[in-house]
Amino acid sequence: MLSIKARKRKKVISFFMRLVTLIKPGDLSLFQIKIIRNLVSIASYRRSRVTNNTIEKIKIDKLDLYHVKPNELSDEKKILFFHGGGFFIGNFKIYRNYVSFLAEVVGREIIFVDYKLSPESKYPIQLEQAKLAYSFILEKFQGSHVILAGDSAGGNLALSLFLAVREEKITKPVGIFCVSPWVNPTAQLSEYPDSFCESDVLIGPFIKRAKETGSGPLSYLYCNELDKIDPLISPLFGDFRNAPPIMIQYAEKEMLSIQIEQFLKRLKKKKITVLTKVWKDLWHDFQLETDLSETRKSFVLFKHFLDELPT
Repeated sequence: MLSIKARKRKKVISFFMRLVTLIKPGDLSLFQIKIIRNLVSIASYRRSRVTNNTIEKIKIDKLDLYHVKPNELSDEKKILFFHGGGFFIGNFKIYRNYVSFLAEVVGREIIFVDYKLSPESKYPIQLEQAKLAYSFILEKFQGSHVILAGDSAGGNLALSLFLAVREEKITKPVGIFCVSPWVNPTAQLSEYPDSFCESDVLIGPFIKRAKETGSGPLSYLYCNELDKIDPLISPLFGDFRNAPPIMIQYAEKEMLSIQIEQFLKRLKKKKITVLTKVWKDLWHDFQLETDLSETRKSFVLFKHFLDELPT
């Protein structure tokens, strides 16, 4: 059963997202995108500030990284984290409390990747910056065990990054964990379930509006007309043989649940070690609401996952 706070927050998010979707999602101008970014940034200010950590900004080749170190560490594992936002929204300012709280609960250092956003920068810029960040963390923290992580579009990047570096002669990540990863951005809108538009208050209204206005794939801001099954764009179609243990959490009736479940089936067929947690009555990436008891429970599960990985 949902907490009282989660039920109330669900109503607030639903109201906010219905305002956002007054625009036409399938034909966003850069001006409209900047308005949405500002609205999301303003909304993020209401989240409780986490202060029991240290944060260092690192700049490498026009890429900003943020090293978040909690006061109490469980071990030396390092988490390379990629944020969500459909590839066109998101930055450290918006995610500061999210990753700070995550670092505190799991007891590990996080390196947050503030990658370039679309449509100003399209694929493969984001993946190239992810590879740059991974190379940096291997060099900076030699001997550390690295975990790839992300939420939504960031989960896509974490999974795509593994595919991109798998064949290279470099140290591989020891684990991957994702919140509601967007594993198939190039999916047609018809592949998103109509029945979940109301239950998923975060992206349900956006996708419903896109369907009503005849939008094409939601990936139009991120990539050009490329191969629809390119695994570095849609890791749903990737070959994850020899992947490290993976943990994925998602909501039972969120808009991405069907493609996530398809992805999980493919992983299990390859006998990849996969742990999942399916949340009932919640919505896509609800963990953005860091003050919910459900979010703490979710992050504790990630902690347990990390505790079992090699040190």
